[in-house]
Amino acid sequence: MPVQTSIALTINAPIARVFEIAAGMDPRALIRNHGLLPGIIETLGHDAPWSAVGQKRRHVLSDKSSISEMLTAFNLNTTFAYDLTDFTGVFAALVRDARAEWHFTKLGQAKTQIDWTYFFQSTNAIAEPLLWFIVKLLWPGYLRAALVRVKEKAELDSHENREL
Repeated sequence: MPVQTSIALTINAPIARVFEIAAGMDPRALIRNHGLLPGIIETLGHDAPWSAVGQKRRHVLSDKSSISEMLTAFNLNTTFAYDLTDFTGVFAALVRDARAEWHFTKLGQAKTQIDWTYFFQSTNAIAEPLLWFIVKLLWPGYLRAALVRVKEKAELDSHENREL
């Protein structure tokens, strides 16, 4: 059974703008060090915004570990999802693979909710308790910090566009 966590955040910007920013944000700006969890310092492979199923990239993290991502779903202004594999470093001993899903819901003309969920498959029964601890207790803050960066950019961009 996967170990799962989800975060939701409401953003005061139109859904098309929020989706564009979330799918197109530089991973190094999106995923930064947070507590014990490493940030992305380099992206290899696909470095443009997510836009088509099958796109792949590899991230090098600040703890010198790395991870591969492949886009597995992409529905404009609705959802995108990616699989994470080939973990190195500490996570290699804990995680067989993972899946991340972003869902976007229009709450109003200029209000959008993002729901971001991660599903982790542990490597074995021994690793599962430590993985559970990381995913349930540390991962939500990691995701929330990233979504706040999306929110700040979307709301700033949306505000600037209204002033024009």
